[in-house]
Amino acid sequence: MHFFTTCTAALNKRNGVQNIPPYFAYPLELRCQMKEELVAASERAAQLLKYAEQMFGSMTSQWKYVGVTFCDHPPHLYYTPETNSVQIALSMRALDDDMQRDFQLSHEVCHLLYPSVDPDDPATPQTTVLNEGISTYFSVIVVSADYGDEAAESVLRGLAENSPRYFMAFKSVFALLKRDADAIKKLRKIQPMINDVSVEHLMAAELGLTQDEAETLAAIC
Repeated sequence: MHFFTTCTAALNKRNGVQNIPPYFAYPLELRCQMKEELVAASERAAQLLKYAEQMFGSMTSQWKYVGVTFCDHPPHLYYTPETNSVQIALSMRALDDDMQRDFQLSHEVCHLLYPSVDPDDPATPQTTVLNEGISTYFSVIVVSADYGDEAAESVLRGLAENSPRYFMAFKSVFALLKRDADAIKKLRKIQPMINDVSVEHLMAAELGLTQDEAETLAAIC
């Protein structure tokens, strides 16, 4: 999928250094389309956030979530330390493509549950296999549920071909959740911030993981 071939840098720059252009910088026609699409995107984000919380546990965040925006950059979480706020920034490809919108939203709402950026030290962290694997897993199952198995298979082929790291992360989390559907909730009782989950946390959760499996999940993606 184009998303995975273009978003790697953004996924590793979650403090929003891309500097999203202000709304009025876009042409009038595009602004009108963005305004219409934002209503549906914001409603869908709220739905997906609830679904993600049911699967992975409640949001734990020091940031104030202020909704969805569109930008001429790959999708990412856009942090504004001055106001202690965070937005889901979708790429322009999501404007007229519901599946692409939901694919991007479902990935980002998982990161929103446990932001990897600290408001007191808003440096750019590297994300782990577990962190990106959960987001990728969730995006795949949302596509499958709403757009069918064929669409989900297309997503997975795109991952395997264009972003093997995310495909590997997906497979690692898929195997973990196949073994224990509540694995992420159990882990978050020990360490609620997924990007800070260590090998020791993974082993302490008694999920039946080998040392090697735990090290893979805790590694940088």
